[in-house]
Order: sequence, then structure tokens, then C-alpha cells
Amino acid sequence: MTILIVEDNPTNAMIIKHLAKKVTNEEMVVASDGNAALTFCHAENFSMLIVDHLLPGMSGLQFIKAVRLMDRYRDVPAVMVTAETDPRLREEARAAGVTDFLHKPVEAVAFRKLVADHLGSAAIVSDLPKSA
Repeated sequence: MTILIVEDNPTNAMIIKHLAKKVTNEEMVVASDGNAALTFCHAENFSMLIVDHLLPGMSGLQFIKAVRLMDRYRDVPAVMVTAETDPRLREEARAAGVTDFLHKPVEAVAFRKLVADHLGSAAIVSDLPKSA
């Protein structure tokens, strides 16, 4: 299974990818804009979509609306990453098909919970044994 990260800021993409590698063995693909992400979605099947709210050209909401038109992505978890706290954005995002939210700055504990909640505990890397 593969996670698609749609993030235009290379630093933010690297942080999300780094967090993901710490909590899951899922493969990760990064797209820097919604159009590139849609191209990936037509070519591959992703198990989760992690999408920045503000993207160049096509917003995160527009991308989610477009990807939800594809049958194979109707039930795939779509997570919006945003620093925005306006409840209207959350309502609009839910209506567009957003499953969950990650607040910026993204924290490791929240990311781990999100992956477990949406992909199941089997997708989580077990903690390393603690030395005595």
C-alpha cells in the first residue's frame, strides 16, 4: 500500500514523509501540486491521501473533490493538512470528502494516531524494544 502526500512546500513534504517513515512501512509518493497528484491517482492506487490545504493552481479542496469522482477513491482516507482553524473550512472540507485533519505543525503522535485510525494497527511500525 502507498500513501500520497500532496504538498507544495518541500520542507513540509519532507517533514510529513519523515514522520510517516517513523510510524509506518507504507510506501510514500510526494506530489507538489494537485494536477500532478491527480495524474498519480489515475496511474496508481493509494491507501491514503495526505493533502495540504493551500496548493498552487488547484487547492487541496479542489483536489479532494476531483479525486472523489474516481470510483476507486470514494472510500480512501483523505487527510487535509492545514494551520487554519476556521470551522467553516472544516465543514466545507468534510462536504468535499475530507476524512480527517492534521493541524500544522504536524506532530508525530497525532500522525501516528491518524495512520492507525485510518489504515489500521497493521500499518503501524511496532515500537522498538526498550533496552534494560
